[in-house]
Amino acid sequence: MAACGGASTAQQAALQQAAQQQGASGAQNAQGNSNANGSGTNPNAAVPGTGTSAQSSSAAQPGSAPGGAAAAPAQGAGGAPAPAAGSKPGGTVPGPPKPGGVLPQPGAGGATDTGVTASSIKLGHIGIYSGPVGSFGANLSYACRATLQTANDQGGINGRKYDVLVRDDAWDATKGSAAVRDLVERQNVFAMACTQSVPTNDAITPYLDQQKVPNVGNDGWGEAQYGGAWSFPVGASAYNEAQNLADYQVAHGTRKAGVLYLNNTTGQAFADAYTKILEASGGQMAVRQAANFDDPGTSTFLAQCRVNNVDTITTMVDPGIFARMVREAAAQGYKPVHGYSGNAALYFEVTPSFTGPTAVGTIAAIDWTPDDPAGPSAGSAGYRQYKQTVEHYYPNIDHSNWTKAAYVGGTMLNEALHRLGLNLTRQRLKDDLDRLVGFDTGLGPKITFSVGHHRSNKTTYLVQLQDVGGKLAWKYIAGPIVNPHVQS
Repeated sequence: MAACGGASTAQQAALQQAAQQQGASGAQNAQGNSNANGSGTNPNAAVPGTGTSAQSSSAAQPGSAPGGAAAAPAQGAGGAPAPAAGSKPGGTVPGPPKPGGVLPQPGAGGATDTGVTASSIKLGHIGIYSGPVGSFGANLSYACRATLQTANDQGGINGRKYDVLVRDDAWDATKGSAAVRDLVERQNVFAMACTQSVPTNDAITPYLDQQKVPNVGNDGWGEAQYGGAWSFPVGASAYNEAQNLADYQVAHGTRKAGVLYLNNTTGQAFADAYTKILEASGGQMAVRQAANFDDPGTSTFLAQCRVNNVDTITTMVDPGIFARMVREAAAQGYKPVHGYSGNAALYFEVTPSFTGPTAVGTIAAIDWTPDDPAGPSAGSAGYRQYKQTVEHYYPNIDHSNWTKAAYVGGTMLNEALHRLGLNLTRQRLKDDLDRLVGFDTGLGPKITFSVGHHRSNKTTYLVQLQDVGGKLAWKYIAGPIVNPHVQS
């Protein structure tokens, strides 16, 4: 999901209400911030646990878990954590997932680098627990934390347990950057792990290079992340998705398009990439319009699309803005001949519940094998492992493009640290990942890095909203499509 400039109270309320209507219920309020001790229950977790201080080590007692923060709000089917009473955006994050029952065993490696002791590895992680997309963005963090907690519950990494310090950036680069600086300079984390918030990852890439701190398994959606020597993205970029989507749609008859995109660098990159492919094929980008959360301007955009007789509308917006646009078009009795499309920002279960049946035919571009049981993931051991891992801790998680990226990033980190043995340093982790060849994600793409070349994932799968027995569902239609245009 791309960076944004913040949402109005009405927009956030609408998103929360929609998520609640999808099935989120029984949430418990929580108080505190990520430096406070607290306890609470999480009905979505396999076993409710007690949160430990975010500054504590991983030497948790039985019945507690490392890495967390204050008490966890409940997560319903829509993935929306309950707001904390009297809390401020960016101040409250859920507690750790299901606590591990294995006490850490002291390692023989000792304190080999910043954030590493004989028994612990301190990691930083940024989640999206509040802000304009917090109602479904929290799921991305849940997938990361479940993957890291799995390593702890299996005995740790060569005798060391993760101590995961979680912060909420509210999908805001300024808050995220401040949180990362605190984690690096005051909390002395060893590395950043599987963060799926593009505004923060884009902003901190130069900083982490300067500090020589690894950022492992980041989302990769923003182009800025590929210039980082210490950043190792696992997802594909919005630019990549736009080009693969445009190639497919041009081959299927699109000649004149309109694009609605979030008013930020990632949104502009998506619009530019789609336009480049469309126009190189003799097509026309007839309408381009930026959208903000407070003023998405969908009415104006639709009017221009109708006047220009576009045959398809493509988007790089969140499900809330997309649903507003589709519903306004339906009220006008309007739908382009080739319908709607967008990138992975649409690939949440909240999208069909927001839009209703008028969105039938909508195409989304994603980076990993889709959830469709009849698609490429059918019978896949890797897909089963992904589902088992994240659902063990969060059984009602809203699976999306970025829950998979978080899982892949966490798994990649787990395996790299295992390979390094007891002599664990930041430089050795970077060197190891710079030699990574053909890491099998189990979800389609394989990851290969080399020094100066960290753009590995160029793969796209396409899914479509279809009416399945009177209910909208994402169904696989194409892929894997490997981008022939983007260089590493």
